[in-house]
Amino acid sequence: MLKAIKIRVYPNLEQQVYISKLLGSCRFLFNNCLAHKIEEFNKNNKSLSFSELGKYLVELKSVEEYKWLKESHSKVLQQTLINLDTAYKNFFKNGNGFPKFKSKKDNKYSCRFPNDAIGKIKGNRINIIKPLSNIHFKCSKSDEIYLNHNQKQIKSATLTKDKSGDYYFSILIEDSRIKTLLISDNILGIDLGIKDFVIDSNDKRYENIKTIRNNQKKLARLNRELSRKQYIKTGEFKFNAKYNKDAEIKLPSKNREKCRIKLAKYNQKLANQKEYYLHSVANQLLNENQVIVMEDLNVNGMLKNHKLAKSIQELSLNRFKTILTYKSEWYGRDLVQIDRFFPSSKLCNCCGYKKTDLTLKDREWVCPECGVIHDRDLNAAINIKKEGQRILSITETKVNDLRIKNKIGLSSPELTSMESSGYTLGEIEKECN
Repeated sequence: MLKAIKIRVYPNLEQQVYISKLLGSCRFLFNNCLAHKIEEFNKNNKSLSFSELGKYLVELKSVEEYKWLKESHSKVLQQTLINLDTAYKNFFKNGNGFPKFKSKKDNKYSCRFPNDAIGKIKGNRINIIKPLSNIHFKCSKSDEIYLNHNQKQIKSATLTKDKSGDYYFSILIEDSRIKTLLISDNILGIDLGIKDFVIDSNDKRYENIKTIRNNQKKLARLNRELSRKQYIKTGEFKFNAKYNKDAEIKLPSKNREKCRIKLAKYNQKLANQKEYYLHSVANQLLNENQVIVMEDLNVNGMLKNHKLAKSIQELSLNRFKTILTYKSEWYGRDLVQIDRFFPSSKLCNCCGYKKTDLTLKDREWVCPECGVIHDRDLNAAINIKKEGQRILSITETKVNDLRIKNKIGLSSPELTSMESSGYTLGEIEKECN
């Protein structure tokens, strides 16, 4: 099992300069090698392998114009080539998006260190490579103890500089120990909504904290302040292929950069609040229940509804699903996902009647068969739980069938004929005993 611990690091000024050079070198190498791969494929219909990219890196370092690449750690540059090669293969094998060129204007950079390029961790100090040694870091006390005790299990680590200028180091650790929680008999169905973030089958509701909409005025004000700040015209010129003419280079002024960092920090604050809330909801659900049943939502399809797209995007449904998935594996819980086309809101959880004309505006509806008044979200959560129980019962039946088959065997013609005659495996087992 892989586990990532994210810590915030505080390099000194000299180390910050080295990190900037390292991140810039990785960005340049990624873009240059990607362009080289595309050019080679267009000319010779050939896809360059990782070893050929390594030779190309050696050639780049020998060129006088790119000798500054030698100042960066060689293993970090090699890891950049591995990342590019992996992204390129995933495009053809898994249908992922084609690798994109890294922009300098993103203001968010990262590079990866292999395990043999990471030094020792002692207390709240970490040694990465020689120029980045004895760096102070901050994280929770439990994570600090965990890092100190599991240094030998480190697989890799990613150094990131975010848009607000803060530095983070995400350390990936392979841990075979699973921190299982106490076994519970509870099965819970959850329905994700907009008015309430999570509604469970016990009618417990978790509010939608609306981090963006509740802070819309301040975000708008900060964006207006940034738009009013000017650029500096340097007087230098460069070729602009888009307009087929030379364009003047514009650099952000100091005041514009200050406003950009201020806006980035506020956005990061809102993102941290949302992330904390998602983790707290996931932890509470997993602590109290052994099995959690949820719908496999098509978030990309839901975003096509332009009236609700902003609200759906603010919910971070995919992120919540990811957190529930990996934490259920950590703690020995079961996460069951039912089909996205299951009509959870339209079915009556009492008699099974299906209301085909139910719309999004209908928050409550009355079953014409049994007369029960249904709250739309609670009814959906109960139906999701029942569907999950049905799926689990089928799975358990298959497991028991396999156990019986392995125990008594079905190689003989007599047992095969008994099974085809309508006997259950339990009845066959009794006959055999």
